[in-house]
Amino acid sequence: MQGVLYIGHGSRVQEGNRQFENFVKDTMSMIDIPVQETCFLELADPGISEGVRRCKEKGVTKLLVIPVLLLTAGHAKQDIPEELRKALVPYPELEVSYGRPFGIEEKIFNVLEERLRREGWKPGDEADVLLVGRGSSDPEAIEDFHTICHKFKEFAGLSRVEASFLAAASPSFPEGLEVMKKTKAKTVYVLPYLLFTGVLIQEMEEAISSLETNVPFRLCSFLGYDHELADILKERVLECKKAQEGKLESHAVIASFT
Repeated sequence: MQGVLYIGHGSRVQEGNRQFENFVKDTMSMIDIPVQETCFLELADPGISEGVRRCKEKGVTKLLVIPVLLLTAGHAKQDIPEELRKALVPYPELEVSYGRPFGIEEKIFNVLEERLRREGWKPGDEADVLLVGRGSSDPEAIEDFHTICHKFKEFAGLSRVEASFLAAASPSFPEGLEVMKKTKAKTVYVLPYLLFTGVLIQEMEEAISSLETNVPFRLCSFLGYDHELADILKERVLECKKAQEGKLESHAVIASFT
């Protein structure tokens, strides 16, 4: 029997965990696979071992594991596979394929643009955008994020999109805010490149509220649920399934655990 295990990062803020679970549950209805479960890498339950166990108890023999993450960084490359290997020790007969995070997708640019519009931005407005990522020590992930900044700038016809990071990379979010305080634009839009709410969003709100500047800084919503993101997640599941069946090139999976 085929199954899917969706792995979220996890948050100390329970609302963020609920948002993840609701997002995935809505996406599940678009996918014709009998067993679909959710779990978290850290900070929330159920963990990965429990997620695998639930799938196995429901009769799953072929499991697709999908990291519900934006970029292919340390969590996707090392942390989740490490926890997954531990979880699979009691089930050597289980055929497991591990798929890709969202990556660089134009559909996400539609969502980012909509988040700007919600805060009053219109095409052609004189405005600067500070795109804020979680951050990573993985150079590939940081390079991908800068690529996203460049592509989104072109996609939305913006004059300026700067990158900043909440941890493990530079420029840091506070440094990004300082740079943007010197803008000549009428408004600065701070755009979180984060899937769900959590402690990081709260920290951003606090930092912006304490800014001393004459330029309006508008904090946009995180990505959250959107049909465009649900479509990407569905694509990641289906491509991983095809790869497991030998019908798609191996780039559709990060690793196979068989």
